[in-house]
Amino acid sequence: MKLRETTRISLSALLANRSRTALTMLGLIIGVAAVIMLVSIGNGVRKFVMNEFESLGSNLIIIQPGKSDRRSHFAPPIALSNNRMTLEDIRAIERRSININAVSGVVIGNAVISHLDAAHNAMVFGANEQFLKIITLDIKYGGYFSREEDDFGRRVAVIGKKVADSLFGDDYAVGRVIGVNEHRYRVIGILGATGHKVGLDVDNLILVPTRAALRLFNTDRLFGIRATARTRSSVDDAVAEISDILRERNNGEDDFTVITQGALMASIENILSMLTYVLGGIAAISMLVGGIGIMNIMFVTVTERIAEIGLRRAVGATKRDIVGQFLLEAVMLSVLGGCVGVGLASGVGWGVSSFFKRFDLTPPWWIIAPAFGTSLLIGVIFGVLPAIRAARIEPLEALRHE
Repeated sequence: MKLRETTRISLSALLANRSRTALTMLGLIIGVAAVIMLVSIGNGVRKFVMNEFESLGSNLIIIQPGKSDRRSHFAPPIALSNNRMTLEDIRAIERRSININAVSGVVIGNAVISHLDAAHNAMVFGANEQFLKIITLDIKYGGYFSREEDDFGRRVAVIGKKVADSLFGDDYAVGRVIGVNEHRYRVIGILGATGHKVGLDVDNLILVPTRAALRLFNTDRLFGIRATARTRSSVDDAVAEISDILRERNNGEDDFTVITQGALMASIENILSMLTYVLGGIAAISMLVGGIGIMNIMFVTVTERIAEIGLRRAVGATKRDIVGQFLLEAVMLSVLGGCVGVGLASGVGWGVSSFFKRFDLTPPWWIIAPAFGTSLLIGVIFGVLPAIRAARIEPLEALRHE
């Protein structure tokens, strides 16, 4: 039997039962769409997180007190460390490191920010004048504090948009005086609308000089140190210099953890990539369910068309022709289901991405072909047994069935 004739007969059989054909394809459509959409979500989350880290700045180096487990990139809480990072450590790194572009101590705490009768809870972030070279922040109005203001611990502040809106509304805030707990600070800058960066709400942030932050929270201990290397290629040299300096100042002890932006991003990317594969694997189970549905329906079809099979055998069709006919019907179901599933997932992904620009859900090219190929393979695998059963029906038995 020629391929064209086999294709015509198979297509006619599928169109004769449109509702059954549509319902049979539905399982595979859902399976293919689920695989592509879940992989797209995992890939979109990975891109989003990576972009968030990259937006912080380049060649970032994070130093935290306390030695972390080598299997982890995260340092223990600062309170568990015997080491005390101070402003003198910052000065030592500035003087002795040749691969550091900028370095700043950081102090973090929460405070009540007030102006007249308005009050607002915000995070206070203490840093020096080099901080904007380390972390990318946009100052929309005013400016940033100077080295002199940091050295003398002047009570000046750069506030986030949410803080400015809460305290001043539409009024211009630069030059105004605000209360930070019981201290008075002068606003010298306002950050542009930024949103969250790696879990930190920048709009609800207030930046003050490091020494002023230490006085505000009545401590001489830094939360940590942030630095940036001069070039990407000098990151490892910068880490080695910082480690040597801090080790020397800490009597030879490694009671600190140095984390590079590249290492942190690589660890997170590995985790998120694994999550993407796991999601795809879970969704692939639904494709198997769709394949089982195709096999069940093909068995039912064979039973219903025994007379047709007998007639074809009687007029000269071979077992190979019968196998080809029913196998082609199963493959058609899987191909059509795969096409619809790919189109559905792609349409949803592109549609969501057009509304949420920062979250890219467009299906990656490397998942579309495997998802469609798996759909085709499922049609072949789950169509073989019904096709073989149809070919084994003897003509006389089939005619007696009629």
